[in-house]
Amino acid sequence: MGASFLGSGVDARLDALSPSTARAPIRADATAGVAARAVETTLSGQRAVVLATDLSQASGAIGRAEAELLTAGLTHARLHRLPVVLLIDSAGARLTEGATVLGAFRQLQRTVMEAREEDLPMLAVIGRNCFGGASLLAFGAHTRIYPRGSRLGLSGPRALSTMRPSFDAEHDGAELFRCESRARHDEDAILVTDDNGAIAATIAAWLHDPGRRSADPVRTRRMLTRRLRMYRGDPATLSTSHPPPEVEARLDHLFAEGWSAVYCDGLVWGDGWVDGRDTAFAGFVGGRTVNAFGCWQFLEVMREFARDPADLPVTLLLDSPGQAPTPEDEQVLLSEFVAAVAEAAHGMRAGGRSVELWLVGEAGGAVYVALAAAAGTITAWPGAKLATLPARIVDGVIGRKTQDKPSLSALIEARVFDRWTRSPGFGEWPAPHSPS
Repeated sequence: MGASFLGSGVDARLDALSPSTARAPIRADATAGVAARAVETTLSGQRAVVLATDLSQASGAIGRAEAELLTAGLTHARLHRLPVVLLIDSAGARLTEGATVLGAFRQLQRTVMEAREEDLPMLAVIGRNCFGGASLLAFGAHTRIYPRGSRLGLSGPRALSTMRPSFDAEHDGAELFRCESRARHDEDAILVTDDNGAIAATIAAWLHDPGRRSADPVRTRRMLTRRLRMYRGDPATLSTSHPPPEVEARLDHLFAEGWSAVYCDGLVWGDGWVDGRDTAFAGFVGGRTVNAFGCWQFLEVMREFARDPADLPVTLLLDSPGQAPTPEDEQVLLSEFVAAVAEAAHGMRAGGRSVELWLVGEAGGAVYVALAAAAGTITAWPGAKLATLPARIVDGVIGRKTQDKPSLSALIEARVFDRWTRSPGFGEWPAPHSPS
């Protein structure tokens, strides 16, 4: 048995795939001090782009600089029509950078979706830890390689233990997030020995496989439906209702010229009228976290919207702190559900529809990234609160109270949103130096 992949540093992992003399860095002038690598190289006789995160720097988290480098690598691959291999070993977004990191993740996830739309072959190799936004990247790929000992999840064991004290991050997390559990649910998984040579051979086989799968939203929806039925119950039995009073009040302000909508477990959708025009709208509201059932319902709504006229715009609403940090949702591989939300929303825009995202309350985490990646324009309404994760989770993970609040101009410059608005009934935004 050769060297351990999980025990190797990022450069050793790259060396196991191709010699350093055969690798050409992408954006070499921007890589100093960045905890990621983006190179073009030759793998098994084929040109390819390899993107890798570096766990040894900044706890392996992806900050703005890392996200921008990975985006540049994906853009290079799209330009030259090269397959992409992702070596992902990361705890997700760098929480110490605050909400501004969300803008870089927005662009990174959008580039992943555009690559999928173009059917660019993408493979992800999971590292010791693949949590948060990093797990969304993994499910942007068509296939995932899980070395024995790797872990993957959307919230991660420390986040779960913060929100549910009865959850033991070490013991329960080892079982829930381990690769054997992930591969059992992930129908596009390859489980391999933790060995650099074995992983290199598996990548080579994938590169030469003419039967590599392409993106197939219909197949994905069927897989997710089957998984929910096995572990959580039949999602088709979810009942809809009229929106609750607090959601009704919010819709009255957003769509002052009229609206009609139905509601199900934190998701609202329907038709609204703004400036004399009709728009289809859907979104996660009420300040509730988004679970697997909510994601499944969102996919069904996007299927309905796809039957609408091509000139009918789509408005996405978001008032949610992010994904549901529960063992039950992680059990069914919530990362894939949220990744499917991103793909479904992006499919609206790829099909020629105008897609806007309105931040009307809390916004953050992977759910923000999924919807933001699809939106042509993001508008922040008064009362919007941006955060990478809920404050309680951030405090539990990085060990400090509250995140610094960036200015409105900093959030716009970082492309977290594109514009902000004042609206009667919502009050005024706070002073520009201190947004909510």
